[in-house]
Amino acid sequence: MKPKQVHMALWRRMILAALRVKVRFSDVDAVTSGVPMILTCNHQSLLDGLILAFACPTKMVFPVTPKHSVENLFTSCGLRLLERLGLGWVVPMNSHHPYALRQLQRALEAGRSVAIFPEGRIARSDEHLPHKAGVQWLQERTGAPVVRARLTGADQSRLFARAGKKLRPQITLEIGTG
Repeated sequence: MKPKQVHMALWRRMILAALRVKVRFSDVDAVTSGVPMILTCNHQSLLDGLILAFACPTKMVFPVTPKHSVENLFTSCGLRLLERLGLGWVVPMNSHHPYALRQLQRALEAGRSVAIFPEGRIARSDEHLPHKAGVQWLQERTGAPVVRARLTGADQSRLFARAGKKLRPQITLEIGTG
């Protein structure tokens, strides 16, 4: 029996290749079932959300700090462009105010999937941050399945990570990890 494939538009595959990102799907059914999901991923660099947006076969709702989604003109315009390209939606998220979690809950209840970095911020490569309670809160209230993703290599980016040393590191994204 041939393994299931995930269809990805050529232009998305080309952008991921230019960023040197290899994408592997461990559980194709989890991301192609059409059921709204909560996709969680470790957070290594400023590229992580973009990588998820280009790699995921479904549009996702991305909570992004107000610093990047509203206050910074460059990043907020870039995020709006990605929305217009059909890669998902951005919700300004301040971890000190629970209102954004309610917006994510409504998105899940409306049939949209949500991508979350449960640590709440970019971690240094040697740092293991505790997960915040938002994923569990959303899962309990909506019943949406949690699908895990894992990024490796993004923390090596000199341009987009905290302490990276490589201009174009090889990045791997595995979606559907246990």
